[in-house]
Amino acid sequence: MTRVRLIIFDLGGVLVRLERHKLLEAVARETKRPLEDLEQLVVHSHLIEQFELGRIGPTQFFVQLKESLKLSWTFDRFVTAWNSILSENPETTWMLQRLRERYTLLALSNTDVLHDEYIRRTWPVFGQMHHWIASYQVGLRKPEPQIYELALRRAEASPHAAVYIDDTEECVETARALGLIAIHCAPGLPLEQELRAAGVHV
Repeated sequence: MTRVRLIIFDLGGVLVRLERHKLLEAVARETKRPLEDLEQLVVHSHLIEQFELGRIGPTQFFVQLKESLKLSWTFDRFVTAWNSILSENPETTWMLQRLRERYTLLALSNTDVLHDEYIRRTWPVFGQMHHWIASYQVGLRKPEPQIYELALRRAEASPHAAVYIDDTEECVETARALGLIAIHCAPGLPLEQELRAAGVHV
């Protein structure tokens, strides 16, 4: 077995908790619209994909979202609500400093500039990362194979020497198809145990 050199972490759902209901409930109170409708319009919209690819900036994203939802929010009110869904996940972040002593750590996330800057500004623990790749900066999103290949090039690691952790099965499957050691991180699954099984000293 090739010795592991690189550990790639997804952010949302692994190192960062996502509580999208906070945003949806705030929008529902404002617009009086059903949560089910809002989830489709906000969480699963094509607009978010464009934002996460860096094709539109925060102001343009806000203006278009505000128009589609008939919101009366200011931009500052929106940013507060947008970032309110994020919180550190100490169940996984505790291991970053320990892992950093032996491995190269890389964050690989489908995210936008607002969330990215908020995460790095708010929780110093993420300073443990040697590399940080956010989709909006590189114009690629998981599970596109090119973003995994970019991560490997940036860390100067081969696929077989890299462990990849994500909470989304499709992203895990793509990483595995590219030759990475891929771990599906889901609630109730022992990530520390999975890492040890992959040959990682935690």
